[in-house]
Amino acid sequence: MQHEQCWVMLSEILGPRSPLFRPLIEAFGSPEAIFAADEQAIRNVLPDVGAGTLRALLSHGKEESARKILLYCHRNAVRILPFDSAEYPAPLRELDEPPVLLYVRGNLPDFTKQASVGIVGPRKADAYGERVAYKLSFELAGAGAVIVSGMAQGVDGIATAAALAAGGSAIAVLGCGIDVVYPRHHGKLMAECCEQGAVITEYAPGTPPNGYNFPIRNRLISALSRAVLVVQAGEHSGALITARYAIMQGRPLYAVPGDITEPRSVGSNRLLQAGAHPALSAEDVLQPLLPRYHATLCEQRMREAEQYAVLDEQIARRFGLRLATVQRTVKEEKKEKKKTAKREEKKEVEQAPSAPDLSALTPRQRELYALLPSTPFSVDALTGQGVPVAEAISTLTILEIYGLLVTRPGGMYQIANSKE
Repeated sequence: MQHEQCWVMLSEILGPRSPLFRPLIEAFGSPEAIFAADEQAIRNVLPDVGAGTLRALLSHGKEESARKILLYCHRNAVRILPFDSAEYPAPLRELDEPPVLLYVRGNLPDFTKQASVGIVGPRKADAYGERVAYKLSFELAGAGAVIVSGMAQGVDGIATAAALAAGGSAIAVLGCGIDVVYPRHHGKLMAECCEQGAVITEYAPGTPPNGYNFPIRNRLISALSRAVLVVQAGEHSGALITARYAIMQGRPLYAVPGDITEPRSVGSNRLLQAGAHPALSAEDVLQPLLPRYHATLCEQRMREAEQYAVLDEQIARRFGLRLATVQRTVKEEKKEKKKTAKREEKKEVEQAPSAPDLSALTPRQRELYALLPSTPFSVDALTGQGVPVAEAISTLTILEIYGLLVTRPGGMYQIANSKE
């Protein structure tokens, strides 16, 4: 069996953000050695490994799907960068739960020589958020920084487009397969990003953009960035997940101040209140990076870029962006404020003094939280009940970020404050 195929098989068996990957690869050294190991050898490394995962490792599961993935990648110029590749991004090796491999189109920068800035925000930004995202991304890219984002609708896509329009480089980290354009109208944006930077994902070709993929994906955006900038964020915005990852990974976190009456700015303003650095200009983000990346960053080029950092209809047409074209009406604002008040009221009712605060979770996440045992458990506690691997890991990721779970050695989890 080919070395590359073994890596793809291992990735398919373990799934994204697997807590089992690092213990296995550190113990055995290669996927071939993992697949050659017997049950006892695997249990010596993972005493609590689930029956399904163990069976797949011992029986070389996913072999046929791995062959199909390899065939697609070889025919469509998609590079596969396994964990042992010299081209695998060094910042991702530092993660406790790094991707087993990456699927890549385009060229990744040398992260030791080029500064990278993650720019994130809501899919439904207002006109202010769109203008600021474009301006800051354009100027930072003009100075020589690589812009990292999820290329989603809204701020992420605008930040990617701005970097490319400035003649700079961008990295788009997808929450779906490398062959899936999401959103669909970002086809031009994705194509240009592959030309001037790279599009990457840990999800196999054909993987749809399921909602539970994105919280897992967000840890890669922050890990690849030497600073993370939140342009706008509502109270429960996915951008806040990236912000929390940035804090956990020791990345400097910046936020753009927003209108205190605007629901889209509640989350980003609270980040500032909690200690994030205010970003009033691109220079605020650039200056701390200059000493380390002085050979590739240029403040003068940023100054020159300032006069061109304007988002207009021509840019929108070039990249297929869909922008906020009208200001929100008074009626819409009242409706949003009413929803916010109801959420606060619901939070007060649900939050009993002795109970965990689940108010930030979706109904589905609460449902899965209720399935977790009080004793230490692995991801199989959910997958064994029919929950898809990606959704299970995504849910555990969210629960960990919100302090409802803690991780234990050997890929195990435990409910926070559990007495077991």
